[in-house]
Amino acid sequence: MSVNQKIISSSPENRETPLGHVQSWVTPNRWFFVRSHFETPKIDLDEWKLTIAGSVQRNFELTWNQFSSLPRRTVFSTLECAGNGRSFLRPLVEGVQWTAGAVGHAEWSGVPLRSVLDQAGIKPETVEIVCEGADEGLEKGNSRPIRFSRSLPVKKAMQQDTLLATHMNGELLEPSHGYPVRLIVPGWYGVASVKWLNRIEAVAEPFRGFFQSVKYTIGRSTGHGIQTESVGPMPVKSEIIRPDDGDVCGAGANRVFGLAWAGEHAVAAVEVSSDYGRSWHRAELLGPQVAYSWTLWEYLWQVETPGDYTLLARAVSDSGEVQPTQHESLRGGYLINFSRPTRVRVDPRQRSEDVAGDWNVLQAEMASVARQRSELPLDADIDLTAGAGI
Repeated sequence: MSVNQKIISSSPENRETPLGHVQSWVTPNRWFFVRSHFETPKIDLDEWKLTIAGSVQRNFELTWNQFSSLPRRTVFSTLECAGNGRSFLRPLVEGVQWTAGAVGHAEWSGVPLRSVLDQAGIKPETVEIVCEGADEGLEKGNSRPIRFSRSLPVKKAMQQDTLLATHMNGELLEPSHGYPVRLIVPGWYGVASVKWLNRIEAVAEPFRGFFQSVKYTIGRSTGHGIQTESVGPMPVKSEIIRPDDGDVCGAGANRVFGLAWAGEHAVAAVEVSSDYGRSWHRAELLGPQVAYSWTLWEYLWQVETPGDYTLLARAVSDSGEVQPTQHESLRGGYLINFSRPTRVRVDPRQRSEDVAGDWNVLQAEMASVARQRSELPLDADIDLTAGAGI
């Protein structure tokens, strides 16, 4: 047996997490999705330096040995590409055609960004912190190669959970995940978590870089018209993992299983509908419900009448945000968090007697299956498209 991992493009590398095989709260490194805009840079650790400059009291550089000696912190956080689910939009929207797998959940360890900024001394006029990676390439509208750069508001940059991460699930970052250092911005879309980080610059004016003002932007309706803003925090979202779209279910009890996350907030509830949203029923949340992290959920769907059904799931955050059933057109190809239909058929010739999983038993089962599957080879379903850009 092998696990299919969908490859969206091989150059640059873009591949999805095989969500259908999720067996634990944490996504194994080898299954974690990869999002790259340009080719993975080759970095020599002996030559790597992190530069801190700009609107600060003191410009300085850190070598790997100096950086590694700084106090560390660990945070669990879900990371999702801002375009995850784009292939489900109709009409089709330009950009990398992700299905549902550009998301994963991991334990990230590293140095809080604020520790480095405190050493530099941010000047009072600073409004944003710009983070730049070592990756570069050509983008439409640019005649010369550009570096991948994004900025954070000072308030977010100074939060203790915003990390300069070196480890993922207890292991050193792999090159495809940003080795040796990447930014991790918990609760924000993955575009904010700059990989292959080598420069941090404090600025006194809003940053207008390509990936901040041209791409990764959405429209928002205000009292003064449509305002353009950069992609930032993730909204509330859920995914039905099992059954899969097109599955045949038996009459009786069918276990509907899925994932839900809510950006900087915790998931407070998940509801499931089997009649295309006319009625909703509360699912059971499994395991931790904490800020930044996805939670697992399940619902025992009792059905005796044969026929075609459409399942929907919607999540609610602890701040009261409810997952929408339709995509907001002003978001274009980003922030795709609408409840996606799962169409199934109930066959009366089959009988289903699923039972709800006790979390402790389920966790032990997950660990066992995860260990077994860690030995399996990955098969790639290759579908090459342009990987750079949005």
